[in-house]
Amino acid sequence: MDDTANPKAIFDEGMSLIARGHPGAAMEYFEKLINLGHKHPSCYSWLGITMARSKWDLAEAEKCCKLALQMDRTKPQYFLNLAEVYAQKGLKDKAIETLKSGLKVDKRNRAILTELAKFGIRRPPPLPFLSRENFINKQLGLFLAKIGLR
Repeated sequence: MDDTANPKAIFDEGMSLIARGHPGAAMEYFEKLINLGHKHPSCYSWLGITMARSKWDLAEAEKCCKLALQMDRTKPQYFLNLAEVYAQKGLKDKAIETLKSGLKVDKRNRAILTELAKFGIRRPPPLPFLSRENFINKQLGLFLAKIGLR
């Protein structure tokens, strides 16, 4: 790792390592950024993910991801990252709660909705006074999804 590299290059290399499935190696890049004084919430969030994925220290991973959210609650990815840490810790309810909080930031975020679906969580039916299986609810749900309102 080159000490003279610019912060964006260091961050990009860390992200590239995550994408290639090398969280342990990526962790070094995010730690370096923070140690160089680049205390951006994304650095903390991704440091937490690399710690969790490399099974390094789940308690510290949770702290990093929570810190990122304390610094900036407008990025759905930070909610996804914290939820992943909770899932790794076996805290399914906290993971679901975190993902639902992320939907308050972006109610149509596909990544969050996909993760919630993995936990078996679905949105309420369009007409809550009818059952989910009701023909009208099914058709209305399909229509709303098709026009992008769901």
